[in-house]
Amino acid sequence: MLCGGCLAERPPWRAFAWHGLYRGALREIILRFKFGSELALARLLAAWLEDAARCLPKPDALLAMPQHPAHLRRRGFNQAHELARALHVATGLPLRADLLLRTRDSAPQATLNARLRATNVRGVFAASRAVQGMRLWLIDDVMTTGNTLKEATRTLLAAGATEICVLTVARTPRGPA
Repeated sequence: MLCGGCLAERPPWRAFAWHGLYRGALREIILRFKFGSELALARLLAAWLEDAARCLPKPDALLAMPQHPAHLRRRGFNQAHELARALHVATGLPLRADLLLRTRDSAPQATLNARLRATNVRGVFAASRAVQGMRLWLIDDVMTTGNTLKEATRTLLAAGATEICVLTVARTPRGPA
């Protein structure tokens, strides 16, 4: 099912699945995981990802949305990688952290409006040639505008990936949360 924005401009991924809307208790759990460093929540969140992914075609590998090394040093962990790792343990699907790199430390997307988010992430990723012919699940915690996921997907497809499906724990609701 596509939203109005996706009908107007089709996203580059084959499919997108998510567990729930980024509000209420789900929002609080994600915030505790991401900013409270409660990494034990990764197993719960991965179980929800696994359930949401039932509608997706099986991938060759799982791939987490990468962080720039400077951002990783500031936060201490990559929440998307922790989710992907927990999903890997739950499913046995291969986890490939070597396929996509973030080459520029851009401004945090949460600080920008929708128009600036698209330009902020343009050209920030580089994909390995090893993605050629691969079907991947690209994993992140929350999708807001989708600009970062779109840019990562385009980069992976340009490097030869066959198919990208996006999988997030939550997506932001339209309008007030």
